[in-house]
Amino acid sequence: MAANIRRLLTTILQLFFVLLFLFYLIINTIVDVARSKLVYTTLTFETATGLPPPAFTLCSDDVKYQFQCTLYGNTTNGCPDLVTNVDVSANADYNNWFTNCYVFQTTQPLLKQTPPSPPKQWTAFQSPFYIKYQLNASTISKMNLMIWNPYDLTNNKSLSQLQILNPYEISQFDACKERVYTFNWQKHVFLNGTEKWDVDWRAEVGVASNAFGTNSSAIGVIHFKPGSFEVPTTREYTSFPFISILTGFLVLLAALYSTYYAVIGGRGKYRTWGCVHMITRYFPQRHLIPPEDPNQVKPTADDILWAYLDGLDKAEFDKK
Repeated sequence: MAANIRRLLTTILQLFFVLLFLFYLIINTIVDVARSKLVYTTLTFETATGLPPPAFTLCSDDVKYQFQCTLYGNTTNGCPDLVTNVDVSANADYNNWFTNCYVFQTTQPLLKQTPPSPPKQWTAFQSPFYIKYQLNASTISKMNLMIWNPYDLTNNKSLSQLQILNPYEISQFDACKERVYTFNWQKHVFLNGTEKWDVDWRAEVGVASNAFGTNSSAIGVIHFKPGSFEVPTTREYTSFPFISILTGFLVLLAALYSTYYAVIGGRGKYRTWGCVHMITRYFPQRHLIPPEDPNQVKPTADDILWAYLDGLDKAEFDKK
């Protein structure tokens, strides 16, 4: 009766450890799959049919500016709608420099790869897109200008955003100047399909000529020219290394199999080792069927041929 109970407990413990190892194998495989989803990027060059110009912040003293945008020789009536006036007179961080700012920002593809009109129909400035500003003042002061990415600005044009005002990116110029900026766009597409646009720009060397101005007024021009309509585009993709996951699964399965039969459950039908047998103190060698000859102290070779020879000295027989 006691042997049967020990045998039952041994079987239950063996099944418990089998399920425990199986559970560990499944959890480890799930973790490996989650960790092995690789993200890689590809680089392509996409041709854009239209590109938006960079944004800028123009700041000065309390002087009113009037803006006029000229696109391919045609003056756009909606240019004032793209310029927002920002009063910084109450801002202690900036009111020592200037008191009033104008923010030009749009993500509309104003500049087209195929111009709607040939260059011979453009104005004397010979630029696809430029913004002319005019100010009237008895004393023409300095102008502070900052170029930035229009996609970095949310709908709330707040002074707390460094995209609008950043003291490390603002440069001071004479108000009545003509300046030209060439820009290039880059795009990054994330896994979820969202896009991030970045822009690089440079001021053309030697182009900062005087525009128009008098003692009481000044006219300045800011040109924007696309360097290229070829947009470098990086896209994110996922990759699942099936072979690596399968190899890791098989290796762990073999390790658990070896651990179970070498350490936990033991090996063979008549087990003398293994933690389970040590816990329950159940050794099948003690329950071999005794030989027919009662005078024989040890079982014959025929009796134990189907049993492991290891631990034979532990075999015991019930005397009838």
